[in-house]
Amino acid sequence: MTIHLKIGITIIVSLGFVLLIGWTSVTNQGPQPSWQGKIVTDKNIRVVNNPAEPLFGELILQLEQDLSIGGNENDDNYYFPKGVRGLSVDDEGNIYVTDGGNRRIQKYDKTGKYVQTIGRGGQGPGEYQSPSRILFDEEGSLCVYDSPAIHFFHKDGTFIKKVVLKIFINDPVITTGRFVYGITPASFRPGGPKESIAKMDLEGTLAQTVAEFQVEYDVNRNIIAWHGYSNHLSLSPISLKSFCYGYSAEYKIYLADSEGKTILIMTKDEKPKSITSEEKAAIRKVGPWGGYLRSGNQNLEEGIVFPPQRPYFTLLRTDGAGRIYVERRKSILDKSSEMLYDIFCTDGYYLYKMQLGFRPIFMKAGFIYEVRENKETGDVKIIRYKIKNWEQIKVGI
Repeated sequence: MTIHLKIGITIIVSLGFVLLIGWTSVTNQGPQPSWQGKIVTDKNIRVVNNPAEPLFGELILQLEQDLSIGGNENDDNYYFPKGVRGLSVDDEGNIYVTDGGNRRIQKYDKTGKYVQTIGRGGQGPGEYQSPSRILFDEEGSLCVYDSPAIHFFHKDGTFIKKVVLKIFINDPVITTGRFVYGITPASFRPGGPKESIAKMDLEGTLAQTVAEFQVEYDVNRNIIAWHGYSNHLSLSPISLKSFCYGYSAEYKIYLADSEGKTILIMTKDEKPKSITSEEKAAIRKVGPWGGYLRSGNQNLEEGIVFPPQRPYFTLLRTDGAGRIYVERRKSILDKSSEMLYDIFCTDGYYLYKMQLGFRPIFMKAGFIYEVRENKETGDVKIIRYKIKNWEQIKVGI
């Protein structure tokens, strides 16, 4: 089997969302409506079926920029020349940035002051090949995902150990019990290619397949060609005790506990959107961004397969306060920066809809973090905004 990928400059988004500056209220005010959905039980799992409109209307945030990190060519500790691949914030407000170009983790305090560099490029203890996601386990250790390995560091940056996972995953999540969950990319297997949620222990051994979903592929040529309308899995932590996931071919979000058991399913009354001939032509013009071939004589462009309808979403993300954000898949023809998000609580209710101007990289404790790229030089800055009306955003009904 050969693998073909088109590689571009990409900013990998971690958690949360950056919102349009200048919006001035939380949501539409007035009498609160009663919820019009329906709750059922399916195989002992609570299923919350939501109506098409959110209970509390449109969410509008007040943002105030209060911090900028990066963009200083004269200080290597404040310069990210080839982009940022991940960001996280601990409970003390310290900011950890994955500097992709320099293969290192940069730590700053809550005021943006440089604290230390954790790890570096290489193959020795605490050295990275391609660091991406930054996580914290139940002991407070810093966990850096460097596929297919996880590097563990003490809070002071001292290296603890490196665990090499037995299988390749995307978007890792660590829960209590020291389990690692992640998305296994689609590959050919009996019954056709599938994406799955894998559960591993911290020795890197596969313990369970939590869920799996069939992906679209060319049956006759045995080609998987990923493109802008390919359906895919998304996975995001809610806390150390739970996470959420969903497959974009259906509007259904699953909530699982730290053991990987599905404890709730949330849905929304959403009409599917057909894929137009203009959209198909635009995707074929761009071509697939990657995929799998069974033979070196094949061509990825030959294997483009369109799903019956446009994927419902692109990402699932959370904000540390028990809210789940569903980033909607807009038309490939829409070149605007506007994005639409549906916001749910962990009880399964559809709370808000929200229109955003661009993607963020993290959101927690009343702050939101943006990666802002300099189009001329390619280097980036981390911008932090204070959400002035954070406390007024509802977390349930």
